[in-house]
Amino acid sequence: MTARDSQLTPLPLLGGGCAPAGVGLVAEEEIVRQLKTRSLATWEMLFEGHFDLVYRYALGRLFCREAAEDVAAATFDRALRTINSYSYRGRPILAWLYGIAGNIVKETLRDEARERRVGLVQGMLSRNGHQPHDPLHGTQVDSVTGLAARMDLDNAMRRLTRTQREVVLLRYFAGLSATETGQIIGRPETAVYALQARALAALRRQLT
Repeated sequence: MTARDSQLTPLPLLGGGCAPAGVGLVAEEEIVRQLKTRSLATWEMLFEGHFDLVYRYALGRLFCREAAEDVAAATFDRALRTINSYSYRGRPILAWLYGIAGNIVKETLRDEARERRVGLVQGMLSRNGHQPHDPLHGTQVDSVTGLAARMDLDNAMRRLTRTQREVVLLRYFAGLSATETGQIIGRPETAVYALQARALAALRRQLT
């Protein structure tokens, strides 16, 4: 670790409190520069400060702790591999991480859908007396009640607009403030509260 690394202060990057306007922009721009130099101290700071937030965001999309942990880990791995192509334009670094996490969640959901289709075909073959050469082993599933609740919430979340869904995930799963959420989605704080109210009203209608 260099002396410069040890003096780097994680101002607004790690959430929880706002640095003075201008200071935050300078700090994050410097952090991005250090990330591109592969500063171990800066990458550790990024990981320690944001892993839990990204994990909770993924949990809100996947409803599976193990899958959410995998997404969070993959997010930082992909961030490390793609940092050279990232250009800081004034939005929080966390927004970039959430963008990566969102793409990985989509890939995970596609993979799950593909596995379900394969499992359905294998089940049909098995019931008809056909045994695949290398069948997939069934994975442990939630209880019937828990699975039904997860499906209900998942279906309800899918019926929200994309922005409403992001607000719910960032506010209630990642635990960000309205101000931080607005910085991530590029909307003012008042718009976040309005989106949040409409999203919660829609969820109540669908889940009752």
